[in-house]
Amino acid sequence: MADSRSGTNQPTSKLWLLAFPVLLFFLLGTGSLPLLDRDEPRFAEATREMLQSGDWIVPRLNGQDRFDKPPLIYWLQAAAFLAFGESEAAARLPAAACAAGTVLASAFWARRIAGERAGWYAGLILASAPLMQIHSRLSVADMPMVLFFVLTCRSGWECTTGSGSSSSRRLWHAAFPVFLAFGFLAKGPVAWLPGVIAVWQGRRLEPFRRFRWAWIVPLVLLLVGLWGIPALLRTQGRFLEVGIGKHVIGRSFTVMEGHGLGGFLGYLGAIPFHFLMLFPGLFPWSIPLARRLPLLRRWRNDGGDAAWLLGTSLLVLVVFSFVRTKLPHYTLPAYPLLAVWIATRLAADGAPMQGVVLKAGAQIAAITAIAFFGTPLLRERLPVRALVAEASPWIDPDSEVATVGFDEPSAVWYLRARTQGFVRHLEPDELDDFLAGKGPRLCLVAEGPKTGDILSRWPGLRRFEASGINIANGKPVRLRLLVREADSAGGAGNRILAVPEQTVRSSPP
Repeated sequence: MADSRSGTNQPTSKLWLLAFPVLLFFLLGTGSLPLLDRDEPRFAEATREMLQSGDWIVPRLNGQDRFDKPPLIYWLQAAAFLAFGESEAAARLPAAACAAGTVLASAFWARRIAGERAGWYAGLILASAPLMQIHSRLSVADMPMVLFFVLTCRSGWECTTGSGSSSSRRLWHAAFPVFLAFGFLAKGPVAWLPGVIAVWQGRRLEPFRRFRWAWIVPLVLLLVGLWGIPALLRTQGRFLEVGIGKHVIGRSFTVMEGHGLGGFLGYLGAIPFHFLMLFPGLFPWSIPLARRLPLLRRWRNDGGDAAWLLGTSLLVLVVFSFVRTKLPHYTLPAYPLLAVWIATRLAADGAPMQGVVLKAGAQIAAITAIAFFGTPLLRERLPVRALVAEASPWIDPDSEVATVGFDEPSAVWYLRARTQGFVRHLEPDELDDFLAGKGPRLCLVAEGPKTGDILSRWPGLRRFEASGINIANGKPVRLRLLVREADSAGGAGNRILAVPEQTVRSSPP
């Protein structure tokens, strides 16, 4: 294998040319598709409320403290909102930018190990991996964490392999705790897994260099504490109790939101899940990965490459294999490292550039076609954004807002785009009293056996209707958006309002 690690003064690389097309590709379709599932609108809405409140320490969702994730993703989304306005594309921009950064970081790492060709291979492999494609377009916290995870691994590799100059190692040594801290601020303790490999590899260092590593932990805690201590004080420790206790430890021992198999046998049966998901998640590059794994018997001759690339990947896979809650993207931090390893092996084997480009190009073309044809079809089946857009000329920003039978976060995100107050989630028998209150009213109602009779008593409301699917659970849903304007007669005794009945069947904007 052509080893370029000793050549710190390598010729100027053209790998930077990957940046713009990769970012453009990851942004493809991000503005035309409504926010999906439950997590995307949760992050986007919490960011909006962070900007509205001016509180950059404790995120809030619909007025309630949100302890699920540290604040980095909200800070990044807030910057995008300030620059480009509140939209789906702006909410997803940080993920796409961090994904493009991860591709570049992986490409330059592969170049450092095995030369320019390996760098191009790594960039193409990672950019075309299906799981990477999906999460580069979602407004969630994973891609910022993956970026800093890769940068942490790269800096640890530079410090422990001893292949660079002393000045270069000092810079990487200083960067290591910074990357660890930002990784934690992106998604919590999972970003610290490279520290395990750093300790293992650090055993080979001379005593003085090992001593310098003792400052890493205090420095990381100091950097995280600049946000963490105020957050803990402001929430009386709830950020730690819920953020770590529930969303880290809790996920390790219980199935959350149905993501996993129940029972002890289900737990055992789900252990291979993440290893099996490597095949579709990294396809078609999972095939050369499997073919070259037998070469691991030569890992001692890799100068620490296998320890950092495959050792860290294996650590991620094993840790999350024993975590009770299972989702495919939990092991996403391993993908860039595997891409680098595959790329260096392909370069060592003399794999032709044309073959790699054709495979990556075919994969990217297939995903682009799916996005081009699938996005309009999916958009038509997601009714909330279309309903709010259709009703917007009649929505008063001062409206009291509620939902009945549909309390998904997407409702909060889209309703609060037109109103100022927070969204109340009501039971069907509370709808009459809500509609009878003073001032303009806005209510999103899911069709159900208990809502039909109530709606028949309010024929004067403006009504907007749409059918589709609830993307969070995959079930069909029929929604009505009820609008009572400011000049409408209110009061519990006046069910028939002065506004003529208007029912609109919504279509996507």
